[in-house]
Amino acid sequence: MTREETLEAIKVMQHYADGGEVELYDSCSEEWVDANGKEPSWIWTYNKYRMKKTNKIKLEAWLIHGKLELLTEDESLAVQARYGARERERVPSEDKLVEVYE
Repeated sequence: MTREETLEAIKVMQHYADGGEVELYDSCSEEWVDANGKEPSWIWTYNKYRMKKTNKIKLEAWLIHGKLELLTEDESLAVQARYGARERERVPSEDKLVEVYE
């Protein structure tokens, strides 16, 4: 394993140790499958593992008092209610779509 592969493996195993869900790549079906019904064997030479992806959320970019903030939809609504138009500015070009893991 390369150093980068080792670091990624550590992230996946720590995610599992913290109670998160893990997927295993099934080379027969060429799909990622749930690996949680059994304890993973962590044989990285033959298997691929990853944190189970659960959702994608959009983070909206706002300049608030000159500082760029990435906010969820609920946070964005709160900012609009709390700050006047002079104190906040929407920056759609800086929005991010992020994957959320369990």
